[in-house]
Amino acid sequence: MANVNIAAQLEKTCSKYLAHYAEQEVASLVSFPKQFDYQHVLVIPAFQESVQFIERFIASSLAEQQCLLIVVVNQPDSDFGQQHSQVQVDLERDILALGLMLWQQDNLRLVSLVNSSINPQSNSAVLLVNRYTQPIPAEQGVGLARKIGADLAADLFLRGRIVSPWIHSSDADAHLPDNYFSAHSTENIAVTHLVEAKIAVATCCNFYHHSEQPKIHQANKLYETALRYYVAGLHFAQSPYAYFTIGSILSFDIYAYCQVRGFPKRSAGEDFYLLNKLAKLGTVLYIPEVTIKLDARPSERVPFGTGPAVKSIITLTEQARDYTYYNPKVFIELKTCLLAFDSLWQYRDEPQIWLKFLPTITQQALENIGVLSFITKQQKASKAQFDKQLIVWFDSFKTLKFIHALRELGLNNIPLEQALAKAPF
Repeated sequence: MANVNIAAQLEKTCSKYLAHYAEQEVASLVSFPKQFDYQHVLVIPAFQESVQFIERFIASSLAEQQCLLIVVVNQPDSDFGQQHSQVQVDLERDILALGLMLWQQDNLRLVSLVNSSINPQSNSAVLLVNRYTQPIPAEQGVGLARKIGADLAADLFLRGRIVSPWIHSSDADAHLPDNYFSAHSTENIAVTHLVEAKIAVATCCNFYHHSEQPKIHQANKLYETALRYYVAGLHFAQSPYAYFTIGSILSFDIYAYCQVRGFPKRSAGEDFYLLNKLAKLGTVLYIPEVTIKLDARPSERVPFGTGPAVKSIITLTEQARDYTYYNPKVFIELKTCLLAFDSLWQYRDEPQIWLKFLPTITQQALENIGVLSFITKQQKASKAQFDKQLIVWFDSFKTLKFIHALRELGLNNIPLEQALAKAPF
């Protein structure tokens, strides 16, 4: 009976989210044909992309596993988007040419990929979303594009058109392996991850970048090393927010997605902020047995992230300058801080005494990010409540602010090679 009540509550939460916070495209699904249903759903935003990633999907065994591929063809309402508008027109035309159109409503088109000439065993479809005729506000960027796709996926799940409760989020530059969907089955996650699977709200897959161009390949390899170093540092510090925040390798539970009100509408960092919210509901699992190949390419489509970082690294290399990253000492300080949190509640009336037990730089960093204000607001909380709220407050974003505060106080970035050599993790 308890499980039935929980399921009903989750469904109610999702219905409320879709009714009040979902994007306008969801309303068009009222007429979605009941005879079409799918086992899996995969969401990919596409800006300045060719049809090659769709053809690659069709050629793979994933297309044989009854997947609905939601492709949000979008462009920003800025001059940058208008310069490339023909690319989106061409992509929509080429996707429509790949199969048979089954349904259309407003800016949505459902295209069957069954018995495709590329793969006769294909039994999937593409739900094509046109968000270039009505461009996306530039400041909402890829975050809104992902939200549109994920909102459509959540609505179709509640309508019974999608079976799996996982929304898979990726990008056009990702090569997804054959075990991508099967690794996310309830049975497989339960066997592989045991107790953690009970509270799994999201997953991150393994990954690597590749380019045939040596200069781009090396720059991506360096950036990828930095990403792995950062997550390793968080693990070393025993942070509950130690996971990769890469939109191409992300999957999440539909109920949890609705509980946190979906992707934030941001031009970059939408994956970081979504995971930051999801991690407060449960576990973000790392699935090392699923390895996704990412095409390494510099990009100007987002203000920060892999593409801009790679461009920056290439420039540094050409200028014979080092690529610098976080000093490993920041993770040592982070570990000291997190361990000290265990005793903070008992000093809540005199937090300055608690702070004196910490290194001076950590004291100052915590004060700089507002720890005293947090403590003041939790004066009447029990220890259990206090500790829970402390972890919620000192989340992935606050952890990053703490690290940046340490950097501003003297723990400057150092060449990545030196950081790797000095790190105790």
